[in-house]
Amino acid sequence: MHDGISQQMKRELVVILEMAKLLEKPLDAPRTIQGILRLLSQLYGLNCGRVSLPVAASNTMEVRYSYGLSIEDLKAGRFTLNINQGVTGYVMRTGSIGLVPDVNKEPLFIYRVAELSNHTGGRMTFIAVPILESGTPIGVLSIQREGLHDRPFDGDISLLRIAASMVGQVLRIHQFVVDQTEHLVKENQHLRHSIAIESMLKQSLAHGILGTSPALMDAVRSTIQVARSDAPVMLLGESGTGKEKFARMTHQQSDRREKPFICINCAAIPSDLLESELFGHAKGAFTGASKSKQGKIVQADGGTLFLDEIGDMPLALQAKLLRVLQEKKVDPVGSESAVSVDFRVITATHVNLQESVNQGRFRLDLFYRLHVVPVHLPPLRERQGDIRQLALHFLNELNHHYERNWSLNSDAFDVLERFDWPGNIRQLQNVLERTALTSDEDSLSGAKIKRSLDSESAINLPQQTSHDKTTTATVTDPTVFQPGGPGQRPYGRTYNWVNQDEAAHIRAMLVDTNNNQSEAARRLNLSLRQLRYRVNKLGIELT
Repeated sequence: MHDGISQQMKRELVVILEMAKLLEKPLDAPRTIQGILRLLSQLYGLNCGRVSLPVAASNTMEVRYSYGLSIEDLKAGRFTLNINQGVTGYVMRTGSIGLVPDVNKEPLFIYRVAELSNHTGGRMTFIAVPILESGTPIGVLSIQREGLHDRPFDGDISLLRIAASMVGQVLRIHQFVVDQTEHLVKENQHLRHSIAIESMLKQSLAHGILGTSPALMDAVRSTIQVARSDAPVMLLGESGTGKEKFARMTHQQSDRREKPFICINCAAIPSDLLESELFGHAKGAFTGASKSKQGKIVQADGGTLFLDEIGDMPLALQAKLLRVLQEKKVDPVGSESAVSVDFRVITATHVNLQESVNQGRFRLDLFYRLHVVPVHLPPLRERQGDIRQLALHFLNELNHHYERNWSLNSDAFDVLERFDWPGNIRQLQNVLERTALTSDEDSLSGAKIKRSLDSESAINLPQQTSHDKTTTATVTDPTVFQPGGPGQRPYGRTYNWVNQDEAAHIRAMLVDTNNNQSEAARRLNLSLRQLRYRVNKLGIELT
């Protein structure tokens, strides 16, 4: 008997030593835990070992690691357990040892967690021990044993508790590594994002593009992403949003930066002269052509050609431009020989080219040739967080140019940020210069800015309805409240100063829309921000 006990202790010691060796190897939780379960089976006859762990945000457990269980059953989810049922659930709930000497006589035992494929039909024992962390169960290690009933269960349980302690240590280290890695990954992603934003800011600032608003950063990001390709870029946005600056930035960020950047405004040149400007002409090609002229396309060879207001190009020239883009050759007016060219084309427009295509004003094939990478440039009213930075920049330029020391009062920023700027950045720059030059003092107040804006109340701003048909939307007197109407500008709402008389109308509109501020703002022809400002300024209570 003494020799039998000594032999059993030797076997336990061998198993423990072999398990300890697994812990000395580089951390690989699945391989290490499965190795422990394999040693229990092969060296000590404790078969079908499994480690069951709770499923997050549920009342179930699943077999996460195992040895000797059917792979098909594992994949089918046969070993998913309810914590409130069975021996494994009991061990997980209580932290006690679960011992079932004969599973056929234990009603608490659930057969779906047993491996029966190789069972000979004899008595099967099931043992489960908790995997503890600071005395609290975090999982369950369980095995099944057939035969060998001359061996006491005490030794099996002691060995399993040592194994469970090792498994718990592996799980804790594994989770620590996962947590730290996840933290580092998030930190790395945040750092890379910050570096990318900083890089974009530096690149945009280098080209005179000021601001940090999300809408502007999206446009900058889109531009930089495609800059190194030769894909045609189409810059879409209202007049005064900085399309030429974005075109120059695209060129400077490309591999063509050392070559020419040629810009031509298709709307600024009469149609009968635009062909010669673009394609060039040979000597004697027409009356007055006393010498040959190199066109803008040839001048852009190796570099970038920026076609501003491409929507104003006549249809006849659109066909000729399409041929140049397809064949990489240009035919100067009056010349019998074509000139090979290699250039990247960037276009810009403030009109809806898709509508122009539908109305037959713009060629569909040319549209698809140019509309490869569209970049939407946000109007200033969608970049209100950038207005302060832009205003200070323009004022600084004015101070340098006129050798003055103008500054903006805090209420001036409030006025600037509440205006919708239908003329965008160009209008902001104009208003600041007018205010500064007409001011008797170096300090520019909100009232002075407001007077400069009032002086624009009689300007009629065009509303494009088709390529050759325009209507006008008058900028209303900013001292008069006018609720929304059908004559809304395509680039945004007219700005109206807060007037006490409009409080009743706003209250009524909020009642009609059941306090839906977005819908009320739309009906009042205001931006949501303007409506909320008025609600706060006029003391309107929302019910």
